[in-house]
Amino acid sequence: MRVQSPGTALLAGLLLLTGGGTAGFLLRPADPPTGLAEADEPTSAPVSVEEFADERTVEVEFEIPEALALEVGFAGRVTSTRCEVGAEIRSGQVAARIDNTPLVALATSVPLYRDLGRGDRGRDVRALQTALSRLGYEAAADGTYGWQTAAAVRELQDDAGIREPDGAIDVDRFMWLPTDAVTLESCEAVLGRNVTAGEAFGTVSNQLTAVSVASMPGGAVPGERTMDVLGVSGPMDEDGRVSDPEFLAELAATSAFQEVTASEDADPVTAEIRLASPLRTLKVPPAAVFAIEGRSGCVESGDDAYPVEIVGSNLGASLIELEGDPPAEVDLGPAITAQSCGREP
Repeated sequence: MRVQSPGTALLAGLLLLTGGGTAGFLLRPADPPTGLAEADEPTSAPVSVEEFADERTVEVEFEIPEALALEVGFAGRVTSTRCEVGAEIRSGQVAARIDNTPLVALATSVPLYRDLGRGDRGRDVRALQTALSRLGYEAAADGTYGWQTAAAVRELQDDAGIREPDGAIDVDRFMWLPTDAVTLESCEAVLGRNVTAGEAFGTVSNQLTAVSVASMPGGAVPGERTMDVLGVSGPMDEDGRVSDPEFLAELAATSAFQEVTASEDADPVTAEIRLASPLRTLKVPPAAVFAIEGRSGCVESGDDAYPVEIVGSNLGASLIELEGDPPAEVDLGPAITAQSCGREP
């Protein structure tokens, strides 16, 4: 039996202790470099400007009635007419004369439903102005029936052969068209016939009368919008419909539209809707906005707190609107000391 001396055992223990200490030193966590020490939490951020159009992708539906009757607005005997199966009726044309009084075809996004004159306002006035402009008459689409609109109507009346044109709209003397040009499938107002108010002039079928959003997205920013569908853009109303005759005619003429409507199992059609005039917004970190109630909130810069409206977000930043001159930067985190910003309740 071999006997180990006490000195040998002591030496081995010392070697193990020294080796363990060296390994522990080598495996300890390294101190971070001087420049990479934990950074302080930021207390401010710069404010930048960004345009915001609130773009949304939506499914749309095409409104194509099986048959649409074009109506005569007043009674009398048809003394001249364009009514004939297969005939094309265009906006601005005299579709017929009844008791020798012109019946003028006019394509408007909103069917005219009342007499119009100086001082009238509304969507129908804007639709009339847009129609006049498409026909080459000078009429700004501002929704107010002013002297310029009256002058444009007077020119249209004169071109149509209306006696004593007065620049006012007698709604019964105009026949609504859904688009700038339609082709008659049937004809009722033939030469020599006595017609009554509200009777059909003729009918058209498979006529695109509007494009509508299937389900309007929630949280949309208020404002006038446009729709882009199958490469064609047009103005959208507050109900999510586009019925502008020029837009409908252009869309209906595209091969994409014809392919979609000819197929019984076509995929749903999508469109992009956006604000007609993008908003000028301020881009800030979400942490800069406090005291949030709905779309309203506050931001702080130095000693000043500002009421803001939150309109959207982009790439992790909040987009806000602020009245007056914006600050160059906003406070963040612990730097925010205000509880509110004096916003009206």
